[in-house]
Amino acid sequence: MHYDIAAKMLMEKCRNEILREFLGIAVAESTILEEAPQETVSVKRSDFPIWVRDESGGRRLVLVEIQSRWEKDLPVRLLNYRSRYLLKYAAEVVSCVLLLRPAPGAVSVYEDNEVTFRFRFIPIHDLDAREFVRRGTPCLLPFVPLMRHGEEAMEAADALIYGSSLPRGDKADMLTAMAILSGLVSKELPRMLLGRRRDIMIESAAYDIIKEEGIQQGIQQGIQQGMLDHSKQAVIEVLEARFDLVPASMVTAIQTISDPGILKFLLKKAATTDSLDHFKEIMARLTD
Repeated sequence: MHYDIAAKMLMEKCRNEILREFLGIAVAESTILEEAPQETVSVKRSDFPIWVRDESGGRRLVLVEIQSRWEKDLPVRLLNYRSRYLLKYAAEVVSCVLLLRPAPGAVSVYEDNEVTFRFRFIPIHDLDAREFVRRGTPCLLPFVPLMRHGEEAMEAADALIYGSSLPRGDKADMLTAMAILSGLVSKELPRMLLGRRRDIMIESAAYDIIKEEGIQQGIQQGIQQGMLDHSKQAVIEVLEARFDLVPASMVTAIQTISDPGILKFLLKKAATTDSLDHFKEIMARLTD
């Protein structure tokens, strides 16, 4: 899934809250540094180079990398970005990594025979989702599914965003970002959120990403599975109503059928067959 799109959307709209709450920077105002395209064609830039003016009036350049997985060479890449920005702007540089998922090899210090490089490392998955729900800052709630106790706190986070005073378009973006990020935890979480908030999420520019990534398809598959389960149960209930006790082996066989056409035919036969043995023969012919 395009987690980088969700990160970009959140950094554009919520970077001050992210800088304050996750990185502990007392930001008064901030601006994402936009470099000319020719400057970044051959050399990768940091995810989010941000000019920050703090509450004391100081100005610094904060480099923020948002990673869904840890990569061994990330500290060296971050050191490279830092060096280039430092040479170009001659300003104080703060280097940061926000890691969205657990990674046993993640570190906050890079060392070799010549260099020791320390950077700010924020493992989002170590934060307590219940605390962020308690604070209720809408801009930070999209990260809740990734945190400790995130799955159990997600419904409350969703409700807080939906009921917040944010403009409707911002609510749509926050809920869509939450759906995208929750896909790092479970395929079911984004489907659940989309099923509940589709009315507003379709207004987000990132909504098409969800459709592209198959969440919409997943919901449809869920509906189809529900219909299949209903059909299976209907066949079993008709047989139980007519013959009282249905063997467990027959129930198991019915439960394994995934063709809706066969289930529809078996439902008719369950209502008219003379015996369970006859029904078993019919089912065997259709499923062999």
